[in-house]
Amino acid sequence: MTKIEAIQTALRHVKSKEQEAGCELVLLDSETLERQFGWVFFYDSRLHAETGDFKHALAGNAPIVITRRDGKIHETGTALPLEAYLRRFE
Repeated sequence: MTKIEAIQTALRHVKSKEQEAGCELVLLDSETLERQFGWVFFYDSRLHAETGDFKHALAGNAPIVITRRDGKIHETGTALPLEAYLRRFE
């Protein structure tokens, strides 16, 4: 899987959550991490990303991992530090 394919996969996944979130969601490109196993994508509401106004921040939006080998989507979590979730993939 290429990075462009991973971005497209992550964007489709995030867009599929918009109805549940009740707002438009965007990937936070500047936050994306590339690792040996794949990519880690972060997302938020478009309004929060554009304005920085905390009242528009999305809650519970755990980063997602797209694995390079198979292109699968893996949700992380918010209970632990991100690195604890990423250790599973390394």
